[in-house]
Amino acid sequence: MIEYEIKSALEALSGLNTYPLLLPDPEQEGITYQRISDPRLEVGMVTTSLVQARFQISYHIIDDYPRLLALDKKVRDAWESIVHGYIGRWPVQAVTRGGVSQNQQTLTNNRIQYRLTRDFIICCPEDAS
Repeated sequence: MIEYEIKSALEALSGLNTYPLLLPDPEQEGITYQRISDPRLEVGMVTTSLVQARFQISYHIIDDYPRLLALDKKVRDAWESIVHGYIGRWPVQAVTRGGVSQNQQTLTNNRIQYRLTRDFIICCPEDAS
């Protein structure tokens, strides 16, 4: 599954622990990911095994907004440059960025948790066994 390769790639790029869906308690810093949709790539009457998988990646950083932005840029630069390459060991045709949102939350210890959530559309085979 591409999810395992995304997790490994994000951890290698960021040095942060990466989790599916949500940060576990009591973690306050890290990366989360989830698959949002994965429609098949439509190319007229040709059947293909490719999907356009939309993944939502969220970066959670404590008290360091510039670090949050730098982390997002690092992942964008690494993934958007992929053309007929790989994320980890998973073959990928192309990666494009989608929507982005940001927010912050003051924690009970008066620290600020910044979060940036970005969508990536990854064109890849549904099954790469």
